[in-house]
Amino acid sequence: MAELTEAGAIEIIPIHFDVPEHHLELKTFIETAAQTEAIIAGLNEYLFDGKLDYQVLVLPPEIGTFKTRLAVVATAGVIWAALESNIGAAFVKGLTGHEPAYWSELAGGYVGELLADEGKAPPSATDTRIECRTGALILSESTKSFLQKDVSELNKIGIRPTQFREGYGARNKFYEACAEDTKIKGVGFTNADEFPIRRSDFGRLQVALPPKEKDLDDRPWHVAIDTVKVTSPNWERGDKQRQWKGRDSSGHERLFRIEDEQFWHLVTNQKLNPHIFDTMKVQWAFRSEAGKLKDTRVLRVLEYNENTLAPPLDGNALDALLGQYGDTVGSAAGSGGLFDGL
Repeated sequence: MAELTEAGAIEIIPIHFDVPEHHLELKTFIETAAQTEAIIAGLNEYLFDGKLDYQVLVLPPEIGTFKTRLAVVATAGVIWAALESNIGAAFVKGLTGHEPAYWSELAGGYVGELLADEGKAPPSATDTRIECRTGALILSESTKSFLQKDVSELNKIGIRPTQFREGYGARNKFYEACAEDTKIKGVGFTNADEFPIRRSDFGRLQVALPPKEKDLDDRPWHVAIDTVKVTSPNWERGDKQRQWKGRDSSGHERLFRIEDEQFWHLVTNQKLNPHIFDTMKVQWAFRSEAGKLKDTRVLRVLEYNENTLAPPLDGNALDALLGQYGDTVGSAAGSGGLFDGL
């Protein structure tokens, strides 16, 4: 429930865990709370240019359940300029489902009610409280939304991993912590006993992150769809030393890494049927150097042993993962000489 105190406008973000005995491992509590705070900080920069002054507090959990209750306390802000821009308004509507004016009107109503017993406040003080209240509302609602939306939805409103890398990284760590705690069956972000994010969703909501700016390579990425006959798989996702190995449709041996979260989710849940020699149709990105392919990344596994898994990533998704990339090499598996000349 929202409040307005001398400290500022307060909006609560409940993180409701579906656990059998209403307790949570300390490391899970600390990590999920810390990563939520990181998302709040990132959204403040992303939506308000960092101009909302706030604190994040931890409130006591309610008896008979386990909810991490984080309070966003907004104490000052200069947010209207960011919200009144077309981009800012689109981001807020995309994340929360409402235009900034809706949240401002809601905040004004709350402030009016809370000030009714205080006598007539100076207009400037009332405006400041409304601005703080609006900022706290938008920040909390945006955080809950960002923790639940698919990357495809976020891409459509312009919140992409390339522009919001820190936020996506924090979300990855949030769901990694949930996955490591085997007692968590689901997560919700309301006070109700509703858990729309199930354990099976934890992997889906983690995304491959683009390189940090300091690690960016000047060589452009190229994208292609091809069929690969796997000669040496590596089912240990965390293994940073050994890559997958296979032959492309031109018969060339390729080393590559698979970054497709949906594919690894299917692996974790034993939904694939591996053969001695697997065949995969993939959408991958790579760089070329001195006539050789480098840094090959499988962005999406389209088919696995002739079973369709997913459609190719579209241009917006590729932009989000790769930034600007060069011409697509080839268009489909079996196009003949897909990598000839490289």
